[in-house]
Formats: sequence, C-alpha cells, structure tokens
Amino acid sequence: MTTQIAITLPPPLSQSLQQIAQERGQSVEALVETLLADYLREQRHRYLLAEMERYRAQHTKLLPAYRGQYIGLREGSVLDHDPDGGTLYKRLHHKYEDLPILIVEVTDTPEQEFVVRNPRLETAA
Repeated sequence: MTTQIAITLPPPLSQSLQQIAQERGQSVEALVETLLADYLREQRHRYLLAEMERYRAQHTKLLPAYRGQYIGLREGSVLDHDPDGGTLYKRLHHKYEDLPILIVEVTDTPEQEFVVRNPRLETAA
C-alpha cells in the first residue's frame, strides 16, 4: 500500500533531485523514496545508539531487577522484559509496531554487541 503525499520544494532542491534522478536513470519519485528510506534507517540507527547510551548509564540500576533477562528500552524506560529475546521482540513488535526499541540482554557488564534486525531488508539479486 502506498500513500501519496504532495510537497512543495524550492527550485534548487527540485532541480538537484531531477538531475540526480536523471543521472541514475530513475524517476524523481523513486529517488525520493530511496533517499527517504535511507534517511529514516539512519535516524533509527542513531536513535538505537543513543538508547544504548541510556542503557549503559542505567545499567547498575537495571542489573538487580533484570539480570539474565532481555529488556525492551525506549527513552530510557523499560517497556517489557523476558528471558527469551525472540519472545520479547515479538511481543514488543506486536504492541509498538515499527517504533525503534532497544532490546538488550542485561548482563554483568553493560558493554555488549547488539544486532539490529530488520525483516524488510532485501537481498541483492
């Protein structure tokens, strides 16, 4: 499903979009869709990095209550928790849909590697 949104752009921006679209052999609409998707993905990533910083700052407070559990964190608040990260993901995704929520296992140290999963990513053909 697509939604049509009309926006008015200043001539320099409109001309730049038209030029880049022509160079890439795309329509302006396809180019704008790609640019917006890239921008939104980048903003989501930045948000999750900031959320990880909030997690680190609260780690000592969270550890006693959630050690060994996965937590869903948004704006520094625990939305939900579960011993199984996959179960927690499904529950949070059902309730909050596409809102960026950091899901992290509370371990003895706040430093850990995390993976952002996106089922919408497509493999290159």
